[in-house]
Amino acid sequence: MPGLSRRVLWAAALVFWSLAALAVGHVALRHVHHVEAEARASALDRAETAARAVEQMLLRGLEAIEGLQDLAEARQRSLAQGRAEGAAALEEQIRFAVRQARFGVRQVAVIDAQGLLAWSSLPGWRPLSLADRDHFRLPRDGAPGLYVSAPLVGRASGWWSVQVARRLQDGQGAFEGVAVVSLDPLALAGALSQLHPGVGQRIRVLRPDGIVLADSRPDAEPGGQLPPADPLRQALARTPDGRTERQEAEGLRLIAYQTLDAAPMVVESSLDAAQALAPLGFVAPSIGAAAAAMGLLLLAAIALALLWLERLRTQAALSEARRERETALERLAHAQRMESLGRLAGGIAHDFNNVLQAALGGAKLIERRSTEPPIRRLAAMVVQAAERGASVTQRLLAYARRGQLRAEPVPLGPLLEGLREVLGHTLGGMVEVRIELPPNLPAALADRGQLEAVLINLGINARDAIRPLGGGVLVMGAALDSVPPLPAGLTPGSETLAPGRYLRLDITDTGQGMDAATLARATEPFFTTKPKEEGTGLGLAMALGFAVQSGGALRIESQPGQGTRVSLWLPEAPAEAAALSDTAQSGLALPRGMRVLLVDDEPMVRRLLADALRERGLSVTAVESAAAALAEQARDGFFDLLVTDLAMPGLDGLELLRRLRKRQARLPALLLTGHLAEASPEALRQARAEGPFALLHKPVGPEQVLAGAAGLLGGALLREHH
Repeated sequence: MPGLSRRVLWAAALVFWSLAALAVGHVALRHVHHVEAEARASALDRAETAARAVEQMLLRGLEAIEGLQDLAEARQRSLAQGRAEGAAALEEQIRFAVRQARFGVRQVAVIDAQGLLAWSSLPGWRPLSLADRDHFRLPRDGAPGLYVSAPLVGRASGWWSVQVARRLQDGQGAFEGVAVVSLDPLALAGALSQLHPGVGQRIRVLRPDGIVLADSRPDAEPGGQLPPADPLRQALARTPDGRTERQEAEGLRLIAYQTLDAAPMVVESSLDAAQALAPLGFVAPSIGAAAAAMGLLLLAAIALALLWLERLRTQAALSEARRERETALERLAHAQRMESLGRLAGGIAHDFNNVLQAALGGAKLIERRSTEPPIRRLAAMVVQAAERGASVTQRLLAYARRGQLRAEPVPLGPLLEGLREVLGHTLGGMVEVRIELPPNLPAALADRGQLEAVLINLGINARDAIRPLGGGVLVMGAALDSVPPLPAGLTPGSETLAPGRYLRLDITDTGQGMDAATLARATEPFFTTKPKEEGTGLGLAMALGFAVQSGGALRIESQPGQGTRVSLWLPEAPAEAAALSDTAQSGLALPRGMRVLLVDDEPMVRRLLADALRERGLSVTAVESAAAALAEQARDGFFDLLVTDLAMPGLDGLELLRRLRKRQARLPALLLTGHLAEASPEALRQARAEGPFALLHKPVGPEQVLAGAAGLLGGALLREHH
């Protein structure tokens, strides 16, 4: 019995130890599975981050491609208008842009409405038929937006290429041809490989139908298509962005994908699941080996130790992922606040412009009608104050503006003098703002609002660099640079510029400067040396993008303790553009009795502008709405000019113009707007294509309306005047 009792006790102890070891082993195995699941989710997070980075890279590339297509469309329009010299200048600008473009842009071409190659940036091109190509047929048949072809061998170039095509149409919406930008799929694949994917990581760019456009693997050939049963194609059918898995011959792959909104393209980022989960591969075998070698009790100790180590590792990974997520959310919230601020600024500026419009129009009428010098002086003071208020609203609208760049002749002298006052208030007393300009400086060709926003941003950067020193100087200057055709004679710092004449803006500060490492990354998106609550790291990146899209360049020079100089090159405005601007400002007299249809829902603005135009001998019919304007046309039948507000209850100004032109084709129109973001770029493009059309930003005086009408009606009035 005593022996039996000991055996029972040992058996009970063994059973107890076995059950305890099994329980610990079971908990350990469950935790291993949990860690593997978290590691898999973390791997997919990395893949998704890589896919989003490639998506942003492609979106920047597509912006450049659409810019090239805009230039090709402008070339077609210049040829249609008989401006061969302007078309030749645009062709040279396209060729230069092709040489500088990313992702292996091989050529820019125009296919006419019959499917013949009408022009190519390639030297020695010849007309040939492309009517059977999908990148001609589908845009011709009305496919909206951009069309991206499968990799093919180009007939004009003989190279592998991916064709990005956009439909061209005339003012009546009829098909005019296709603008095509050819990309090298191997160069795009090289750009993907330069992102340095990790071991086992693969990045591909595909079409939604599964055709592969580029692959980061060095041995991948252009083309190829995923079968319909591929998990990625099935996932795309359910949602444009997401995650999935694919079992391949080499093993399981974890996939994250993003679909681009701007083009029919999908970014796939995948990881080898075995390699992604390799750091955890030792956990389960270690538990089994410990159970076999050291017994159940030792197995429990090893399992607990392994669980503790894995817990520490998992917590570290989760903490890092949490920090990254919080940083991303902060950036998103900041971007949303900036967008809301832009919309609010645009709305405030729009309403304030209507008030300024009435004040400016009334003051100018008083100034014109009065013969008393004191009254004329007081009216002039009101005009000056209203114009200063208008400059403030225009700068507010610079922050709210959206859409493509609107290049126009910009005199740099008045622009910088106007910014001096704004920067003087914005930067504070510690920064002295100086303007240094040579005489007789020509105008630059740029988007005025975007240029103002870039210069203000550079001024704020200079203030932040001067602040630690207690005070300093900001100098804004400009000069005319010429880039000769020969590479040996290029102007220093402008090696990326095509031959021609450029206006160089120099923004120099006496701040603390940057070291070489900071200077090398200064134009990277989201790179900033400021605290997160003070900067997004987008200012210099946006300035560089603006310079390149404008056909210019950007250079930064800086050393610690010696300040910073930012040089911005912009093309000189062509003579014909400057002449058109001068015509619009010349005050050219309009024929007396000219019939004007004036539409504005603000009674004060409408009454003052109508009285002022009637004093100039014009016959003005003033109405308060689009419906009343349509009724006047139905009754009287014909007007020489339409002057209308953009934002009105019911039909807006652009829709009113479209309906009026149904009965009176090519009716000249002046559109008055306080906020351009109220109109879509497509509607503005259609209005310009269907007849003489111009935009004037509120507040505007009668002289500006008359000058705008003179510039709008163009050559006929010039011939009559002379």
